Formats: sequence, structure tokens, C-alpha cells
Amino acid sequence: MIYDEQYFKILDLSESLNQMILNSKAYRDYYEQTMQLNDSEVQQLKKSFLQYKDIYDEVTRFGRYHPDYQEVMLETRKRKKAYDMHPIVMKHKQLETALQSLLDEVIMIVAKSVSKEVKVESGNPFFIDHTCSTNCGCSH
Repeated sequence: MIYDEQYFKILDLSESLNQMILNSKAYRDYYEQTMQLNDSEVQQLKKSFLQYKDIYDEVTRFGRYHPDYQEVMLETRKRKKAYDMHPIVMKHKQLETALQSLLDEVIMIVAKSVSKEVKVESGNPFFIDHTCSTNCGCSH
């Protein structure tokens, strides 16, 4: 690849775009909520879930034949739900989704301004405007 002045200008502009995203409300809200995840109750719920997840991983190796299969599956789901339903975690996931949507939109705008033929992977169905026979999930 040949590096010229235009190449470095594009890199500088991409850094400016990065700073704009980091200064956005979506990112600031997400970052502040991420700091809230250090709450002792949230950390205890997460630790409890992760400890039981290790047991879950061990039991799933044997599948339904493990004697504690049903109990472990149920308890793992209960602990995961307790963690996921905590208000701080729920808010964090909402803000994470909002930030991801912003990033998806920026990527889509950049890609489509380069060429309508550029395919961009996106898990967001909002951006999917065609169907591939391979169900690739790309936005064409």
C-alpha cells in the first residue's frame, strides 16, 4: 500500500469521527452506566451466576444423563435472570444497544457513501434490506 498525504488525512478524519462518538451522549451514558456495574449487589449477582455457570458447563458435558442436569439448568437460569433483571444491568444493556445502533448507523453511512455494493455485517434488522439465499445477515 502506498501511503500518501490523502491516506493520512483520512486517518486524521477518522480520529475526529472517533472523538465525536466518544463525546456523544450515547457513549457518555453508556460509559457512566458501565461504572455503575461496579455496584456490590450487581457484582455479587454476577459472581454467583459465573460460579454456577462453571457447574453448568461441567453438567452439560454429560447432557441429560447427568444426575443433577435439571436442577443445574434451572438454577443457572434463575441466577442469570436475577443478574440480567437487576435495574443497573438492564439499563446498561439498553444503553449498550443504543450505542451499538449509533455505531451501526455510522458504519452504514460510510460504507454506502463509498459504494452501494459494499456489504456491511449488521445484527440489527433495521439495516437489512434484502434477503440472501445464504441468510448472510449482511446489508446489501
